[in-house]
Amino acid sequence: MVTKPATMMSKRYKPDEIPIQTGRLAIVTGGSAGIGFYDALALAEKINARVIIISATEDHGKKAEAEMNQRIKEAGASGSVEWIGLDLGDLKAVDSISKQLASELPRLDILILNAGVGQAPFSLTKDGLGQHFGVNDLSHYAMALRLLPLMEKTVSSGQTPPGTARIVFQSSETHRLAPKDVKFASKDEINDGPERDPFVLYGRSKLGMIYNAKGLAKRKISPETKIVVAAVHPGTVNTELQDATVQAYGFLGKVLDFFMRGIGKDAQEGAEASLWAATSAEINGDNWTEYQANYYSEPRGKPHTESDNAKDESIADNYWELCASLTKEILGEELR
Repeated sequence: MVTKPATMMSKRYKPDEIPIQTGRLAIVTGGSAGIGFYDALALAEKINARVIIISATEDHGKKAEAEMNQRIKEAGASGSVEWIGLDLGDLKAVDSISKQLASELPRLDILILNAGVGQAPFSLTKDGLGQHFGVNDLSHYAMALRLLPLMEKTVSSGQTPPGTARIVFQSSETHRLAPKDVKFASKDEINDGPERDPFVLYGRSKLGMIYNAKGLAKRKISPETKIVVAAVHPGTVNTELQDATVQAYGFLGKVLDFFMRGIGKDAQEGAEASLWAATSAEINGDNWTEYQANYYSEPRGKPHTESDNAKDESIADNYWELCASLTKEILGEELR
């Protein structure tokens, strides 16, 4: 196997480093393919977790569920994977499923918010929002807020050790491509897609994922629960999201796709950053505040390396207020 440049340039967190913690429960959005697939598989195989994967397409989801459960059985692990269908571009459906999970699941230890639209041309969600913001950002904002009480209950009941409950947002170094004038000040701003390059739309949404992590940690996490919230960059990874680049840029996209596949990590390696943030024993109840609300560009990465925009608290506050107002508009209930 040839080691790609992106792998050689990144620190590693291999599956055999994941500590065994039988009985845990995890949710992974976008878990039927790419990075999310390997997030879910590793959690089920290595910590014997019950893992719920969430994605939109039934045939992909059911196929991934069956494949992972077969591999788990062959590995002799006791974990399991189950698929739930959900269009993350439909906020009412996101809210309904999230509330259902929060009420029916016995616990929640790990939440990896990984699903997303890639560098695709602009389009609107069912809710009339630019799909990059609606799918990548707002759906995960709402899901995290709905599921957080269950995670808090899991911690307070003593089901999971302090510092081991984790929420991980899949961001990207492309957050640096967000518009320099980004403010997240209005619905009109996040619907300005026809005027923006798809890479810029994607970058802005990945900036939003950093704000999701920072805002949740700042506003919702109490010191008593020691729930760790972080955002990560998976590295340059070869996944199905790159198909969107070809769709958006035609021949130029094909050239870029060919180049990226030549240097990029495979999806299993791309999962290492989110798995590190979600499971590493290096993060614990004694030092958890050192990791809280940080962005990491690689496993065991240096914190506080994000862009100046990502560190801007006024824009982060705008983002949170915009998400809250849109939940009120779409759901009739303000989530914040």
